[in-house]
Amino acid sequence: MRTHIPYLLAVTSTVATRRADERLVAYDLTIRQSGLLILLSLEPELTMAELARQLGVARQSVHQLVDELVEAGHLRRRPGSDDRSRRLEITDTAQYLLTRIDGPLERVESELLADLTPGEVETLRRLLQRVLAHATDDEAWLPAT
Repeated sequence: MRTHIPYLLAVTSTVATRRADERLVAYDLTIRQSGLLILLSLEPELTMAELARQLGVARQSVHQLVDELVEAGHLRRRPGSDDRSRRLEITDTAQYLLTRIDGPLERVESELLADLTPGEVETLRRLLQRVLAHATDDEAWLPAT
């Protein structure tokens, strides 16, 4: 019996998340929180709905992540373009943290993919980006060309 890819992706996600969170605890971040910060640093005008779609989670989960990041001093809520809307702004502290977490995340990546060649790693990265772009209907997952 073959192992289905959704199951393999789910287990891989669990293992990768646990290992990344262990490395990021020194920065008072989780991999999900850092992902949200990275998305906002790349696209500062993203709405909560767009963040949820790109992260592949429910809007309620994004609200929880945002609340945690605001409480930690990594995000600020600012008035939006109209009276009802709000926009998120990354703090200087969060910008600094984003420059510091590359090393720990690269170490996790190296540990997880140690048995793959560099070419296989890049192929895996490109395939996962394509899967995410299709699954979320968002080409932002694709590498810039």
